[in-house]
Amino acid sequence: MTDRDQHHASPPERLVCGRPIDDVIEQVAAGRAHVRDAHQEGCVHCQAALAEYQQQWAPLAALAAEPVTAPPGKIDKLLQRLRSTLARPEYAIIPDPDGELRIAARVITVTAREAAAQVDGVRVALTDTGVTAGVAGGTTAIEITLAAGFGYDLHELADRVRAAVATAVRDITGLTAAEITVVIDDVLE
Repeated sequence: MTDRDQHHASPPERLVCGRPIDDVIEQVAAGRAHVRDAHQEGCVHCQAALAEYQQQWAPLAALAAEPVTAPPGKIDKLLQRLRSTLARPEYAIIPDPDGELRIAARVITVTAREAAAQVDGVRVALTDTGVTAGVAGGTTAIEITLAAGFGYDLHELADRVRAAVATAVRDITGLTAAEITVVIDDVLE
C-alpha cells in the first residue's frame, strides 16, 4: 500500500481499544462527553477521542444553543393569516391573483354527496344531514353518511367512496380533502 492509498483509505470504525467511533461521537453530540463509563475512565484512547471530538463539536454545539428568532413581523403576519383562515368557518378561502375565491361549505357538501351517490354499491347518499364539511383555508374535512347495498365489502366500498369524493372535491372546487370519514348507517337489499 502506498502513501497515496493510505491517504484515501476510509477512516477506522473503531478506536484502538475497540470502542466504536460512532458511539463516542454520539456521546459527545448528546453533550455527555464528561460522563464516562468504567472502560472510558481507564482508557487513554477513549479519553483522547472524547476530548478531541468535544473540541471539534464545540462550534456546532454553540450554534445549536443560539436562540432562533423570526424576522420582525413574520410571526404577526402568520398569526393574522391563521386567524383570517378561521374567521369564516362556513367558507373555504382560496387566494387568487385577482382577490380570493370563497366556496361555501354547502358546495362541498353537495359535491361530496353527488360523488358518493355515483359509486357502485352506494344505495343512498343521505340528504343534507348525511354530509357535513368543515373548511379552513383551502382544506376541507368531510363526513358522509350513507346506506350500502347488501353483499358489498364495506371496507372496500368506503375506500371507493373516499376516492370518488376526494377527486370530485378537488376537481370541482380545487380544495384538498384532508380527511373523509365514511359512516355506513344502513345496508339495503
